[in-house]
Amino acid sequence: MHYFFLEGEPLVEGENRVLFERDTAHAYRVLRLRAGDEVVVADGRGTARQAVVIHSSPREVSVLPGRKLPSGEPPLRITLFQALVKGDKMDLIIRQAVELGVYRIVPFISARSIPQHADRQEEKKHLRWESKIRAAAAQCRRAFLPLLEPVRSFEAVLPEIMGVKTFVPWEEERALPLGALLKKPCPEGMAVFFLIGPEGGFEKAEVNALFRAGAEKVHLGPRILRSETAAAAVITMVQAAWGDLSGEGECD
Repeated sequence: MHYFFLEGEPLVEGENRVLFERDTAHAYRVLRLRAGDEVVVADGRGTARQAVVIHSSPREVSVLPGRKLPSGEPPLRITLFQALVKGDKMDLIIRQAVELGVYRIVPFISARSIPQHADRQEEKKHLRWESKIRAAAAQCRRAFLPLLEPVRSFEAVLPEIMGVKTFVPWEEERALPLGALLKKPCPEGMAVFFLIGPEGGFEKAEVNALFRAGAEKVHLGPRILRSETAAAAVITMVQAAWGDLSGEGECD
């Protein structure tokens, strides 16, 4: 069943809503939706409803929301702090993070980030990343649109992680595997942060700064993972231990 987001106002059963302009042409010309067809609409904040198309034209497609559906949201709120990486790798990281149930994505500039971020690029990249989030959330049937924060400096990240369960995978860490950390009880407030470095990893001074701010250094095993692989691996491990990938649906 086709899936659309209608953010901004609550979805009320029996109250007509019009699809956003960006979805209208796709719904009418590509999907060929017509009156009577069933779809799903979500408000981006956790509510999804089954709906029926009541009007379809090249200029407007309107739907009538009905019964509420499961939201598909995990109980754990994961924030991914991701250092900027080159090319289209950031797109892949964002898509996989959304599919795996991340709550918030915070891009930041690390010393080894390539390329370094420029203000003139921020709006264009932010819009593209938001589009990736919407598409991934619709594909995996999430009623919640993960939050995408503006790009931060590394220094701006440090005060954000204080007081929250935070860990940073680092290839030079040997003592604490992430798997061992995840055997402990899940954090209070059901929130966890983690930071993934860029190509080339974090500089030692950055890891030390994160450690002083309260982050725990962990390793992901005997192999060095690419940044985009590490992000997906960490989210999967955390969701399996503390989130909903275990099939239990709650944190023990």
